[in-house]
Amino acid sequence: MNTSPRSKIPKGVPTFLPAAADQKRALEGALFSIFADRGYREVIPPTFEYLDVLAPGLDADLIEKSYKVVDRATGRILVLRPDATAQIARMVGMGMLESALPIRLHYSVNVFRYEPEHAGRDREIFQIGVELIGARGPAADAEPIILAAECLRRLGVTQFTIAVGHGGFFQGLLRRAGLSDSLRRGLREAAARKDLGKMDALLTTAGVRGSNAKALLALPTLVGGQEVLEAAGRLAPRSEDCRRSLGQLRELWQRVSAAGMSEHLLLDMGEVRRMEYYTGLVFDVYAEGIGGEIGGGGRYDHLIGRFGREIPATGFAFDLDCLLQLSAAAPRIVEPGSRAADDGRRLRVAGRR
Repeated sequence: MNTSPRSKIPKGVPTFLPAAADQKRALEGALFSIFADRGYREVIPPTFEYLDVLAPGLDADLIEKSYKVVDRATGRILVLRPDATAQIARMVGMGMLESALPIRLHYSVNVFRYEPEHAGRDREIFQIGVELIGARGPAADAEPIILAAECLRRLGVTQFTIAVGHGGFFQGLLRRAGLSDSLRRGLREAAARKDLGKMDALLTTAGVRGSNAKALLALPTLVGGQEVLEAAGRLAPRSEDCRRSLGQLRELWQRVSAAGMSEHLLLDMGEVRRMEYYTGLVFDVYAEGIGGEIGGGGRYDHLIGRFGREIPATGFAFDLDCLLQLSAAAPRIVEPGSRAADDGRRLRVAGRR
């Protein structure tokens, strides 16, 4: 017979007591000020939407992890917000396409995703971020990365790394190997975890050998400075898609360096976002003392087109809980506070954007 006490609140749902709530609002205010100075305007999306409307912007596994209820008024299925970027893409695609471009939006929202209790991840994740919509080219690709670095510096966080990759390069290698969609998804998931054993097993099962297999397995190991671009170029010397991706990474490095932030930049050719809607440059942000990424983002040029006219876009989001932990260690911006939850404060792996 199970005699353990019943939990008073669900696992993975945070509680902010007064001191922690004050800290959260102060941090949001500090970042909102930076966003506003750069021309970003706040949007507040609804907490839940109709699943059939939002579903075109969501990956199948994210729909599986979503919390769903029946709308008592219509009988349609409602979904609690599982992803902020897809929701803002829906808002733009269905209501802002007549606005002058580019559109700069910022937000602070909570997203809800089911995670097993043993997974060590929260089910309610607080995110704060920006979306740059209707702009393409090197300057647009660099803007979210430079802005993310500026935010961390303004919070007093100095030890952080922004790992940048390019989904187009990885997709180019997958196309050259002639793989099915399901195998491509599996390899992307494995590459995102840098699970070379899983990648090797998938390639062996698919019968991919020789230079194609060698190139894909080498990709997660190519991490470093500009020298990485030369090594990556040797993996696919005749692929126009791959050469174009490397050119964009080279241009990005130069622009971030010109902004005085190259010390925080890391090229990682195995940096591929799990969300299927990313199409180009992608990045994750890491900081000393946090056991996982504290945020990330990238380019998603086809997502808004699922809800209206296709226009390019890019952006990023921070995990707000991770920022609270970092700002408590660098309290010149916000007062340190404690976050109370049913099982106490703990360090967790950040949820992906």
